[in-house]
Amino acid sequence: MVTGFGVKTEDMTEFTGHLGRLEDALRKSADMVGSCVADPGIFGIFGGQIYGAGASMHCGKARDQLNKYSENVQEFSDRVREAAKRYNANEEETERLITEAGKGIDEVKVK
Repeated sequence: MVTGFGVKTEDMTEFTGHLGRLEDALRKSADMVGSCVADPGIFGIFGGQIYGAGASMHCGKARDQLNKYSENVQEFSDRVREAAKRYNANEEETERLITEAGKGIDEVKVK
């Protein structure tokens, strides 16, 4: 026999908090990676310019990817938060409708 199911929206809200912390960590990582600059002196004066420019370019790309990932995590977090709100709203409306339908039942008398 199926008796229904329930959703703990508190767990969903807690999960969005975890997602928010992940988003913050990703943004910080993106800032750190994006600020990396390769020292041309490591590779020599002439070749170092090329390697340094390439390394800086790849750091910039990594920064952009981390920022995009962070945006996606934020969007997912917003969707989970909205789903929890909708579930609560539907739950309250369902409870109200059932209560309304049950009013007056005690007034019915069977002869």
